[in-house]
Amino acid sequence: EAFRVLRTNIEFMTRDKSQSTIISTSFNPGSGKTFCMINIAVSLAIKGEKVIVIDGDMRHASLSQYISSPKKGMSNYLAGETDNINELIVADQQYPNLHILPVGTIPPNPTELLELPRFATLIEELKTKYRYVLIDCPPIDMVADTHIIEKFADRTFFLVRAGVMERAMVPDIETLYNENKLKNISVILNGVDATGNRYGYKYSYRY
Repeated sequence: EAFRVLRTNIEFMTRDKSQSTIISTSFNPGSGKTFCMINIAVSLAIKGEKVIVIDGDMRHASLSQYISSPKKGMSNYLAGETDNINELIVADQQYPNLHILPVGTIPPNPTELLELPRFATLIEELKTKYRYVLIDCPPIDMVADTHIIEKFADRTFFLVRAGVMERAMVPDIETLYNENKLKNISVILNGVDATGNRYGYKYSYRY
């Protein structure tokens, strides 16, 4: 049900666009970026939207594990091993409108690959075929990859997980917003214990 509510908010935010490219990131590993992105994609695909999820973390390839980590994927395309991106895209067996682009071979130089013109070409091609292009990125500031990918995005989902991110880091999200370091930040609060006290009261968060 939580993802249905999130889907409604996404539809509202993107209602004036024929196509939206959205990235996810966080401050901390283990914030639930991959889990949220794949479920957001499923919720949109259920409603008939054509969606592709890209595994943009070419160092860990966590999202690729959902489809058994194919040996070929985005890294192989960026490295020039193939020009046919369609042969690398995996269609979900349960949801026909949902496609996934895995990492493929884990590269030794992911940042350099993302800086190649082929990445821009890839995104532009996918934008012509999908209503939503979702990209699961590494945590921000740990590597440069997210800042490179962000240049091609319309919106950023910033994951905050209860019990993982320190409360003192909340103002840093506002700094990212005020300095426009990430486009159109939307914060997703993940991992709240609904059986205990209200999260906003317990941690004195205010939005």
